[in-house]
Amino acid sequence: MTITEQRAATPHSAGAVPHVELRGIAKAYPASHGGGTTTALAGIDLFVAPGEFVAIVGASGCGKSTLLRMVGGFEAPTAGTLTSQGTAITAPGPDRGMVFQDYGLFPWLTVAENIGWGPRARGLPKAQGRARVQELVALVGLTASADRFPGQLSGGMQQRVAIARVLANDPAVLLMDEPFGALDALTRQLMQQELHKIWRELQPAVLFVTHSVEEALFLADRVVVLSGGPTHGLPGYVRAVVDVDLAHPRDVTSPRFNDLKRELLAQVLSDEHSAAEQA
Repeated sequence: MTITEQRAATPHSAGAVPHVELRGIAKAYPASHGGGTTTALAGIDLFVAPGEFVAIVGASGCGKSTLLRMVGGFEAPTAGTLTSQGTAITAPGPDRGMVFQDYGLFPWLTVAENIGWGPRARGLPKAQGRARVQELVALVGLTASADRFPGQLSGGMQQRVAIARVLANDPAVLLMDEPFGALDALTRQLMQQELHKIWRELQPAVLFVTHSVEEALFLADRVVVLSGGPTHGLPGYVRAVVDVDLAHPRDVTSPRFNDLKRELLAQVLSDEHSAAEQA
């Protein structure tokens, strides 16, 4: 199925029961000059089924991170309905774990202490919390570094800690905003493989924002292309949705992978070209 054919797909076209669902979501901000408002997103319909990996790509300024922050409960939509497991999202919650590009680790805590921070804050019994930390430290391959501090770790290792810290709260949904954007190419590739392993083992629903079409295709079950945004003269909207019909592990050199990559890049770059013409 091509990307063009996927545009008409309804949120329930796959027959999945949504874990996260957005219906008619819009987001407006006060305009920086002259009063009024600027609409960043409008008419967003999107769903993530339990255990599904959905990636969001699009040109800079199309509203990818804004959308993710609304799902995380850090921002409220201006219009529409936004739910997690059927419950309205009005604030951050333990059912949704957020992983940022900048890691956000506590520098005064060790790897194990960072990962165990959430369970401690939730009042989990100490023995249960220790077992959970040991399990996650092993899952992300950092058992030998459990007593080290973030400043003693590489960028990739710090991001593994950040992912494990979020997973320690057993979120049903993992929200990731350009988590590998600051890493070098080789470390980024390794972290993609690590994330896929973790996702396959624990099966959270994942909503993953990235600028990399190749990264989205390597990881996701579906890729959502956002277009528009205030810098392009109109609100951000869902331009296309594509099912990634490739088995794992995915070969980035295969003809089918590169056919999808070219089609998705054409969708994304059309906005980048429009922005350049308006500049």
